[in-house]
Amino acid sequence: MKGLYIHIPFCVRKCEYCDFVSFPGMERERDAYISALISEMELYRGESLDTVFIGGGTPTALTAEQLSRLLLAVHDNFDIASGAEITVEANPGTVTDEKISALLAGGVDRVSVGVQSFNDNELKAIGRIHDAETAKETVEKLYAAGFENISLDLMASLPYQTMDSFKHSLEAAVALPIKHISVYSLIIEEGTPIERKYKDGVYKLPDEDTDRELYHFTAEFLRRRGFERYEISNYAMPGYESRHNLKYWTYAEYLGIGLAAHSYLDGMRRYNTSDIKKYLSGSFGEDETILTDDDKRGEYMMLGLRKTEGVSAAAFKKLFGIGLYDSYKAAIDKFTRAGALEFSDGFLRLTERGLDIANTVMCEFI
Repeated sequence: MKGLYIHIPFCVRKCEYCDFVSFPGMERERDAYISALISEMELYRGESLDTVFIGGGTPTALTAEQLSRLLLAVHDNFDIASGAEITVEANPGTVTDEKISALLAGGVDRVSVGVQSFNDNELKAIGRIHDAETAKETVEKLYAAGFENISLDLMASLPYQTMDSFKHSLEAAVALPIKHISVYSLIIEEGTPIERKYKDGVYKLPDEDTDRELYHFTAEFLRRRGFERYEISNYAMPGYESRHNLKYWTYAEYLGIGLAAHSYLDGMRRYNTSDIKKYLSGSFGEDETILTDDDKRGEYMMLGLRKTEGVSAAAFKKLFGIGLYDSYKAAIDKFTRAGALEFSDGFLRLTERGLDIANTVMCEFI
C-alpha cells in the first residue's frame, strides 16, 4: 500500500536554522489551507494507505477543530488499512488537551515531538519557542493521554553545545516514555538567520571531528538503552521503527499532499507548488519528472544504503531485472576495498567507516 504525506506549512515562529516551506502566523489563511488540502485529497479519492504522516512546519500549530477537520478528511477520502500507522509532528508549547483529544479521535497512533535539545541556552540560540521543561511535560502529557508510540527529535552540533550538554539531552530523552528517537546534525542552510550569525562570528559551532564524536557516542549510548539504529539518523525500540519513513528508504510509492509536497507514483516524481497563493487558489501541481531506469536504480541505492540493513541483492534484481553487482561493480569494488561497504547475508550495506562518509559513498551510485 502507499503512504501519504501531508504538509502543514504553519508555525508559531520560524526557527533560526529552518529553510523548509513554512510560515509563522498566517492564522487567517489556515482554514482556507485545510479546504485546499481536502480538494487535493479528493483527486486521489479511494487510494489505499497503510501509513499517514502529517508534518510541517508545526501541525499542532493548527487549532483542535482544524486538526479534527483534517483527520476526518483523510479518513473520508482514503481507504485506511486496519492497523495503519498515522503520525503527526508536534512541537512543545503547541500541544493542548483539546488537540490531544482531536488527534486520538482522528486515529493518530504516533506522535513525533520536535524537541531538538534539553538545554535552554541551545534552544534559545536556534529559535525554539519552548524550554526543556515544556518539552518534558509535552511528552509526558501525550503518554498519559494514551499515546504509547512517541518519537522524539534531537539535534547535534548546535551553538553552545558541548559533549556534556549533548549527553544531558540524550539522558533526558531516554528518561521519557519514548519508543523512537531521531538525531540529526545541524546543517547550516543558505539564507537562514543562523547562517548569517555563523558567518558574522556570533555563533561558533562544533567542528567536524566533534560532530563525528557526537555521532558515534549517540549510536553506542542509545544501543545500550535498547534503541537500535535502523537508519543513519534514526533509532527505535524493536517494532517501533517509523513505517512511513521506511517507505521512502525502501522506494515504495507515496502521495504528497500540500504546499511543496512531493509524490512518487508510477515511476514519476511529482512536485507541488511552493507558492501558497497558487495553492490556495487550487493550482496544486508545479512539476513532474519521469525517472529513467538509471534514475530509479540510483535512487534505490541512495535511499537503501541509508538503512543499516542495507540493500537486498535479491530485491534489487527482482525490481530491476539486473544484478546489483552487475549494475555497480566499480563503485562496490572501490568502497569494499576502502572498508566502507560490505556484502553479507544477501545485503550490501555501509560499514561503520562507511556511515562516516555515507554521502560520498552514496553519490557514486547516482
